[in-house]
Amino acid sequence: MVNSEIDRNSENNQPTIVRTTSSTVLFFVIAGLCVVGLGSIVVGDFTSRGLAVAGIPIAIITIVYVLYRFPRVELGHQELALINPLLSVRIPWNLVDGFDTHFGLGVRTHEKVYSSWPLAGRGKKMEKDEHGVRRLKDNPNPAVDTVLDRYSGLGDNELSNPRGERTITTRWNLGIIAALVAAVAWAAIGFAALPG
Repeated sequence: MVNSEIDRNSENNQPTIVRTTSSTVLFFVIAGLCVVGLGSIVVGDFTSRGLAVAGIPIAIITIVYVLYRFPRVELGHQELALINPLLSVRIPWNLVDGFDTHFGLGVRTHEKVYSSWPLAGRGKKMEKDEHGVRRLKDNPNPAVDTVLDRYSGLGDNELSNPRGERTITTRWNLGIIAALVAAVAWAAIGFAALPG
C-alpha cells in the first residue's frame, strides 16, 4: 500500500500539500548516506581534488530531491497545483473537468490532461476473497483519494470564477533546473578528478 504524506494547513489559508510518504523516506535515507559520504570525502581529502569529488554525492542528493522530494500536489482554496520536477501547473478548481487515476493522477481540463508526477495510480494487489480465492483488486492510493475527496467537497465560493479572471498557468521551475544542472556539472568535474 502506498502511504501519503499530507500537510494540512487549512486553518491559516495555506494549501494542503500531498506527496507519497515513500518518496520522502527515500529522499532522507539517500540524503543521509550521501551526507556521510560527503563528510568522509571532506575530512579525508580536503584538497581541490577532494572538493571536486564531493560534487558526486551533492549531485545524487540534488537528483533525488528533484525527482522524489520536490514534486507535490498543492490543494489550495481556489486552485490545484501540480508541482512536477521541471514544470508547475496551477489549475483553478472551476476549470477541472475530472480526474484520470489509472496510471497516476491526471487532471482533465477543457484544454488537455495534466499529469501529476508525485502521485502514482491506484494499482492492483492480490487478495483472498471470502471464499479463499486470490483475486486482483484495486489498491487505493490515499494521496490520490485526498485530492478526489477535496474536489468532491468543494463549495460554491471555491468554484466561482467571476469574469474568468483565473486561468490555467504553467511555469518552468528555473531554480530547480539550475540547481540540477549545476550539481550534474560539479559531479562531472568530480568524476574527472577521480584517480585513474
